[in-house]
Amino acid sequence: MADRDVLPRMAKPARAHGLLAAMAASLMLGACAQVGGGESDGLFASLAPAAPQQAAAPAQPTDPRKATEYWGEQYSKDPRNLDAALAYAQNLTATGQKREALAVLQQASIVHGQDRRLARDYGRLALDLDQISVAKKVLAVADDPSNPDWRVILARGTVHAKEGSYREAIAFYERARALQPNHPSVLNNLALAHTMAGDAEQGEALLRQAKSDGGNARVRQNLALVLGLQGKYDEATQIASSDLQPADAKANTALLQKMVRREAQPMTPSMPAEASWAPAVAQAPASGATPIAQQKRGPSALRPSTMESGLGGRTGAPSATALFTAE
Repeated sequence: MADRDVLPRMAKPARAHGLLAAMAASLMLGACAQVGGGESDGLFASLAPAAPQQAAAPAQPTDPRKATEYWGEQYSKDPRNLDAALAYAQNLTATGQKREALAVLQQASIVHGQDRRLARDYGRLALDLDQISVAKKVLAVADDPSNPDWRVILARGTVHAKEGSYREAIAFYERARALQPNHPSVLNNLALAHTMAGDAEQGEALLRQAKSDGGNARVRQNLALVLGLQGKYDEATQIASSDLQPADAKANTALLQKMVRREAQPMTPSMPAEASWAPAVAQAPASGATPIAQQKRGPSALRPSTMESGLGGRTGAPSATALFTAE
């Protein structure tokens, strides 16, 4: 989602990437919207609703769990029925059974591998579950230039962001923006891609626009973070206080100041390698990271927001590649 005076402006992609990755290892700002229900950690939010559901038969129950049972029965009667498979998977996702939904979509892809509706749901759910390579291939099938879906394009950008290819992500986010110029989800992800690529000023401008266009707690907290990275600590604290307790917002700002100053210190022969911890966090394998929810809160941990900003599922262990989420 820093080399001049007290708080330098970020100018190098590696600098922004290392610091934001370090922030990810200690930051918990609430939930972010993805494809289905549940909670998720991570900085990069997608705040839009899920893709429109397929037209349901008149007999479909309105209660999500009963609807899941209904479509499960329809699917079991005819697993080759694509409409039943899609509706069943969508209702499984809505009730938090994402891996079961993915299995249904994976099975359907054997018969309907080139169907764009299937590819859309399959690719976005695979991305939600951090199956990046699968999502990358399937979303390419879902992306129809003659009938573009901004949600699919946004998800393709998120694939590149999770791979650390922020310039490529920006290109997809700009395509999504052309279709949805003022959508907070698009602006939020585009802003943080610019920030990770080294342009915090552009990230700030886009987040301010997202905030004025209905952005929620996630957008506000990301704006506070990007402001802090540029040394605008007073405003960062003020914005963060709208969703955090004042003491927590001030503590976050103080910690951010400390982190940025430490990041700005040059490496010298006398400085131990572990002192340059931000790049190490960015390069650490996900399997070695400690989930945010399991970390102990203390002076070195940013305070969590009590606000939840949407739907979604956990995107894996905190690392630079886990910052972005699917729409």
